[in-house]
Amino acid sequence: MKNIILIFVAIFLFFGCTPKGQVEVRKTQPTYKQEPKNQIDENESFQKQTQIKEAKTISDEDLDNNVFKLAILYPSNVVGKYANNTVNTITGYLLYKNKGFMIQSFDTSIESINSIKKQYEALKEKGFHNVIALFTNTGYDIMSSFSYDSDMKVYFPLINFDEVLATKKNFIYGGISYLKQIKLLQTLSNKNNIMFYQNNYLGKKLKKIYENNVNNIEAVKEIKVRNNNYKSLVDDDKLLNSSITLNTSIIKTSILLSQIRAFEKEPEVILSTQINYNPLLVSLTQTKDRVNFVIANSIDKTDAKLEDTMDLLGIDIVYDWVNYSTLVGVDKLFDDNNENLIKTQINNNRVVYIPKLYKNTEYGFQKIK
Repeated sequence: MKNIILIFVAIFLFFGCTPKGQVEVRKTQPTYKQEPKNQIDENESFQKQTQIKEAKTISDEDLDNNVFKLAILYPSNVVGKYANNTVNTITGYLLYKNKGFMIQSFDTSIESINSIKKQYEALKEKGFHNVIALFTNTGYDIMSSFSYDSDMKVYFPLINFDEVLATKKNFIYGGISYLKQIKLLQTLSNKNNIMFYQNNYLGKKLKKIYENNVNNIEAVKEIKVRNNNYKSLVDDDKLLNSSITLNTSIIKTSILLSQIRAFEKEPEVILSTQINYNPLLVSLTQTKDRVNFVIANSIDKTDAKLEDTMDLLGIDIVYDWVNYSTLVGVDKLFDDNNENLIKTQINNNRVVYIPKLYKNTEYGFQKIK
């Protein structure tokens, strides 16, 4: 692989995703011979980490027009858990492209008009024309109220086009469509619908979409953060021969699957959106728990070499949809997917995800539709 040192430079510099962290990268010649992946052990990894310190970055005065500049705008107190992965995904992609680049992060801390406007003005002053903004709908609404720079392209990995009231020509919307997933899942429903959800941001969002678009709902059951009486939740004859939708986290989903089988409430089908498209589900449940469990997934295939590069960096673009959305965005901003590395397309400034249905097997997931 080209420029393996640059990969470790990026890992070293971006680990922790500190606010306003900056790295500039140019092509350099490797100082050691790359070994096959299966020959890299812990000692070799330690030696390579030591070599990082000898790598050289470029300064602002060395930048030229061939350097791709990208700003990352995010509220750490809101999306902190996504920020590191987002930076690493962007870095991994740009290292794979093997071109000079500079990325800088701008932390708004919270989603308030003052904090967002301050960092937005800061990145404008530094000459950034490509931005990835990791905001929720709250931050998006604020930013759209004052952002009028048509020459600045802003990609929102978490925002779906259909969920916003005001759009802008220079904004690109990368959030997946849970509505499309729920509608696709309902093609398997027997119209005897029961839904479990959690009372958190995503759980309430999925509940609202479900209730507004699904007919014949027999019951809606809330799963608390802790101290749930699962017997009272699942020991219900309404579950027999029903179509159950689980809008719950993977941990809660795993418990519910095992409890439904334990109380012998055999539904016709159990459905879930992207929220449970995770290989951890296989580890947390038994195969018999997942016999009739179907999940919708909107993540598509990417170039095999790009996927290998991301995997080497520990970046999940196969199951983590935020990482995947970020990858789609940086690819769009960098060269408009000129090399066709990603199947998912962007039309009219919105990412067009095509959800597919997967069943669970003993080892993972298998596409069925």
